[in-house]
Amino acid sequence: MSNKKVTYEDVWKTLRAVDTSKIQYKKQSLDYIGWADAWATLMEYYPQATYIFENPTFYGVEDKQTCDVTCSIFIDDLQRTMSLPVMTSGLPMKSIVNPTSRDINDAQARCLVKAIAMFGLGLHLWEKKDVKKLGSVPSEMPF
Repeated sequence: MSNKKVTYEDVWKTLRAVDTSKIQYKKQSLDYIGWADAWATLMEYYPQATYIFENPTFYGVEDKQTCDVTCSIFIDDLQRTMSLPVMTSGLPMKSIVNPTSRDINDAQARCLVKAIAMFGLGLHLWEKKDVKKLGSVPSEMPF
């Protein structure tokens, strides 16, 4: 077994090349990968990977709060972290006011997949969504 140090580039090239078509699902007009499939695929390539969820961050006043969740994925010394609002699953997606523990758990599962995507697995599912709204790729960034 090799003692080669895992790099961001190696992980990116490996996971970006994975054909996710067999683990993709569709809900309304959105394609997605379920958390169990994303985790199982990551484990095939990097069984040493781990993750943690931070405590949800709440916003608003006591009787009308929304929140977001944060997940970090670790592959050896490499880390990617993403956040996601706790929101409805139907379109249009909206923040859930006073979310239940089930709502938070569902958001954590989605955030896990999003954090894994930052290493390359299934990232294409998020790409070009904003470009489709604009109609073309802007020649300059607006900032």
